[in-house]
Amino acid sequence: NGALHPAYGIISGGGANACILHYTDNRDALRDGDLLLVDAGAEYQGYAADITRTFPVNGKFNEPQSILYNLVLKAQQAAFAEIKPGSNLVKASEAAARVISDGLTELGILTGDAEENFKEQRWKTYFIHGLGHWLGLDVHDVGRYRNSEGEPVSFKPGMVLTVEPGIYIPEDAEVDEKWRGIGIRIEDDIVVTADGFDNMTAGVPKTVEEIEEWMKSQ
Repeated sequence: NGALHPAYGIISGGGANACILHYTDNRDALRDGDLLLVDAGAEYQGYAADITRTFPVNGKFNEPQSILYNLVLKAQQAAFAEIKPGSNLVKASEAAARVISDGLTELGILTGDAEENFKEQRWKTYFIHGLGHWLGLDVHDVGRYRNSEGEPVSFKPGMVLTVEPGIYIPEDAEVDEKWRGIGIRIEDDIVVTADGFDNMTAGVPKTVEEIEEWMKSQ
């Protein structure tokens, strides 16, 4: 479709390899029951795409995978609600973090008080990167995140960014065994509009139901 090459080195991590943020060996065998995280994007007419989807190798999410996947998706939707002129990436990040923190507490992956877990940023144990970055002629495109006064840069129409919450629970995490070795990220490319945003990558299947249905058809 006119794209000559990838915009960056593809990340393709199966099972616990999905918990490695920039895993690029991309050579382990995929096992029945694994999730596969693919972070890939084409460069088209000089502009980079940056998309991540996570899907089950065997075509069906198991219960723990589905629970965590839907939590990440809920966090992304909360962040989307803050993508509009006058808001900023800090507000969007806090919205996503709140959902993930409260969800991990409810599941018992984080212990203790939900409000304290959020304020103390204990969710960062499993949400180990920022919410997103500017996107354009480069995958991590130029642009300030804070102004000269140290305040977050406000969104304006025409700005383009990624929104990519994730949950990563390594195999040695001190949590119930059913959660271990699960890495999930969902990433879309967003352009700020006059009254909100446009999701440029909305055509890539994203819900549990959409992904499972798509895989049935392959």
